[in-house]
Amino acid sequence: MTEMNRTIRGTPGFLLLPFLFIIAASGCGESASSGATGESDNTGGAGSGAGGASTGSTSAGTGGATTGSTSAGTGGAATGSTTAGAGGGATGGTGSGSSGAGTGGAPSSSPTFHIFMLMGQSNMAGVADKQDSDQNSDERLKVLGGCNQPAGQWNLANPPLSDCPGEKGWNLSTSVDPGIWFGKTLLGKLPEGDTIGLVGTAESGESINTFISGGSHHQMILNKIAKAKTAENARFAGIIFHQGESDSGQSTWPGKVVQLYNEVKEAWGADYDVPFILGELPAGGCCSGHNNLVHQAADMLPEGYWITQQGTNVMDQYHFDHASVVLMGTRYGEKMIEALGW
Repeated sequence: MTEMNRTIRGTPGFLLLPFLFIIAASGCGESASSGATGESDNTGGAGSGAGGASTGSTSAGTGGATTGSTSAGTGGAATGSTTAGAGGGATGGTGSGSSGAGTGGAPSSSPTFHIFMLMGQSNMAGVADKQDSDQNSDERLKVLGGCNQPAGQWNLANPPLSDCPGEKGWNLSTSVDPGIWFGKTLLGKLPEGDTIGLVGTAESGESINTFISGGSHHQMILNKIAKAKTAENARFAGIIFHQGESDSGQSTWPGKVVQLYNEVKEAWGADYDVPFILGELPAGGCCSGHNNLVHQAADMLPEGYWITQQGTNVMDQYHFDHASVVLMGTRYGEKMIEALGW
C-alpha cells in the first residue's frame, strides 16, 4: 500500500472513577488515532469492463463493473439509459446485495444510505464533556441506536454515539466522541439526496481481543451490523478506529486489526473493500510508542489510512480534551472524504 502523508499525530484522554480499574486491568486506557494523510490505495469503486456503463448509468452489460456498482461490462448502455444487458448491475448497489437488473431490467435510482462503523475504546466512545457546538440537527446524519436513544432504530445522530453505559458499563453519557464530528464533516461533501448512518460499537478500556471472534464484544458488533444492513439502500462505506492503549506495543496487534476488518466486511457480506482509518494514540501519554504499529496496521489493510494526533492535547495520559476530539473527528472525516473521492 502506498503511504500518503503522515504529518499529524494525536493525543486525548480521561479517567473517571471507572477508569481507575482500566489502569489496573488493561494497563492503558482508551485512545484516539489520527494521521495527516495516512496510507492510501484502491480508493474508489471498481473500474468498468470493456464497453461497460459509465458512473451514474442505469444500465450495464455482462462483465466488468462500473464505479460503485457490483456489475457491468461489455455492451453496457450509455449514461442515463434505462436498459441493461444480461446480468447488468445498478450503479451504487450495495456489496451485500446490489439491486442489479437482468435482461431489459432497470436498476433502482434511490439515494444511497452510506453506513460507517465507529470502532475502538474510550477515545472513540467519548470522554470529554460535550458542548452545545457538538449537537447535530441535520436529519441526513443518523445513528443506529446511540446513547439514551431507542436501540435498534435509526435516530438523529447526537453525541455520544456508542451505547452508554456499554456492555462493560464504562461508556459515558455526557461526553462527545470523534464520530459526531466525523459525520458532520462528511455532510459537507455528501452526494445530493444521500444519507449517512453511523454505527457506534466502541467500548471503553477494551483490548482488540474483545472485538474479534471469540471476544466478549464480538457478538454486539455482529448484531449491529445485521440490523444496519437491513436499511433501505444501505451501503457499507467505511470504518474509523481509535484503539490500542490496552494493547500498547504488542506486535500481534496489527494482524488483529486486519482480522477485525475482515470479520466486519464478512458480516456485511461485502465483496468490495472499504476505507479503514486508524487514529494515532496521544503523544506524551501512556502509549504513543504504539503509533508505529498503527502505521503498520494501515499498511497491511487493502484500503488502510491513518490520521495524526499532532496538535492535540490530553486531559490525562489517555484521553483527548474537547478541542482534540473535534480535531480528530474532523480529520477522520476529511480523510474519509479523500478516500471515497467525494
